[in-house]
Amino acid sequence: MAIRIGNYKLGPGFIILALALILGLLYVAFSQLGIWEKLRPQTDIKKTEQTVERTEDIKRENLPATDVKPPAPTTDDPEVTIGIWTWQAQSPIIDAVGGTGKSGDHPDSLLYQAGIKNTKLIVENDTSKQAEMLASNNIQFVTTTGDQSAVDIAGANKLLRGPKAKVVWSSGYSSGEDCLMGPESWKKDPQKAKGALIVTAVPYCDFNVAVNWAADNKIPINPDEKVYNPDAINFVNATDHIEAAQKFISNAKVSLKNVKTGQTEDREINAVATWTPGDVMAAQGRSTVNNNGTSEKLQKIISTEQYSAMMPSILFTTEDFIKKHPAYIETLLRCLARAGAKIKSDPNYFKTRTAALNAQVFNMEGKGPSFWAKYFDIVDENGVRLGGSRVNDIADNRHLFGLGGTKSLADSVFGISYNSHAKRLQQLLPDRMPSFTPVDQVVDLTFIKKMSDEVGQIKTETGGTPQSGGENTVVKANFDIAFDSGSSEIKPSEVAKLNEIRSLLIRASNTKIIVEGHTDNAGDSAKNIELSKARANSVWTWLKASDESRVNINDQRIISVDGYGSLNPIAGTKETQSNEEKAKNRRVTIILK
Repeated sequence: MAIRIGNYKLGPGFIILALALILGLLYVAFSQLGIWEKLRPQTDIKKTEQTVERTEDIKRENLPATDVKPPAPTTDDPEVTIGIWTWQAQSPIIDAVGGTGKSGDHPDSLLYQAGIKNTKLIVENDTSKQAEMLASNNIQFVTTTGDQSAVDIAGANKLLRGPKAKVVWSSGYSSGEDCLMGPESWKKDPQKAKGALIVTAVPYCDFNVAVNWAADNKIPINPDEKVYNPDAINFVNATDHIEAAQKFISNAKVSLKNVKTGQTEDREINAVATWTPGDVMAAQGRSTVNNNGTSEKLQKIISTEQYSAMMPSILFTTEDFIKKHPAYIETLLRCLARAGAKIKSDPNYFKTRTAALNAQVFNMEGKGPSFWAKYFDIVDENGVRLGGSRVNDIADNRHLFGLGGTKSLADSVFGISYNSHAKRLQQLLPDRMPSFTPVDQVVDLTFIKKMSDEVGQIKTETGGTPQSGGENTVVKANFDIAFDSGSSEIKPSEVAKLNEIRSLLIRASNTKIIVEGHTDNAGDSAKNIELSKARANSVWTWLKASDESRVNINDQRIISVDGYGSLNPIAGTKETQSNEEKAKNRRVTIILK
């Protein structure tokens, strides 16, 4: 194609060049007149802006005032800083203080109305740093978890030069958010986790979730981060729960020496132990994981939804501060009890007020009130259960510390969590935990006992009717309980093993239970069936009687109590068993779902 102008013939190239020049001039003209800006769709920009919540945009004066009735005002109002984590189990503390700054900055806050105007919060997820600040009197209260409290209190007492750290309160529980996330097949068969490489903050609460689950399922644990054991679960360290999620998402390989081959190998991280928002980050950043050469869906394998009594949020201070300010502490704890009761009973109060205060105090980019409101409860996203916290009132505290339900603090829910994790950590990492203070020396129940007039109610999350169940196995553990020949009577020599089972059932109080009795292959098969059933019932009867509160271990949790005689040996065959194999087969199996 060509165009003739006079004696000149213009070819296709000239025509294209001319059109491009004309369009360019039009673009410049339209830009200068602002026409393009008016024509451009604005929806994408607005959507992006709306999905990013900025904590600086939260107007404190726009939040509803607390409508919780304050206790009688105190005149004891020292300068106090409370150390907390980015953890919604501490929502009653944040709500009572009124958010950032001093409580005196917020006349609508519960502490202000109770005469406490000089208390503020500091967020520090490393409790060892909080302990350092406690020892130097820069803060007065420290946060930890029930399972982690022995190691943190031991560290604090070393700095305080004596057993001076005292637990006085629990503001709530992790109720699903602290978790182990890994290949979906582990839920049906925990033994498939052997050889796993888990990234987490060692040796803290999420590490405890992973080792709890492994130990309860009789899976070996390799605590040495410098080597890899294909027959155990293995660990890669992270500074905190956020870095753990980031390392998991990056999917970078780790070079470790294989203890069996002696060769250095590149291993892929195929599991993460973390807490919210780390679990949300992990699920959104990496939906599948490799497991023994196959790609599987990422799933929460175990969490504090099942280990529901494992991780209360613990608040401790010093013996000296208790002696100097008993009136302040009692008033503070009454405020926390009432704030916890309000949040428990009124979900809308949490969504409209407390979640916004949490967003301000936690101050995490892109995580505003709606994020914290959403993940306070467990949310199922693409089949993965994310988030989950709950708060405590006075009744929860009395139950946690065994008031009215146990003979000793060691037998309480807190005592079991404290001691079981401390002993396990001593075995795995003796250098990190050479010794720990006995539980009856670290708790001061003076204030909780005085607060019997406060109102509270234990919900089923701390016991009673479990929320778990179904096909997936949480724990499947064999306990070789010895019985005299032909007898189903519990022997005194087996009480230590039964207490181990009791600890497991209380730590994992939000699960259903199957109790199976088994025998060796000696004797009549039919009689062995009846004997194994009698032994299973003896074990279950003992376990129920061991829970004086009847809240944590009761028949509401039972799926079945049954016996299988010699039909399911774990050593030898049905026909041929050595004496050693016979002993292994005389056992009780505990299955939690």
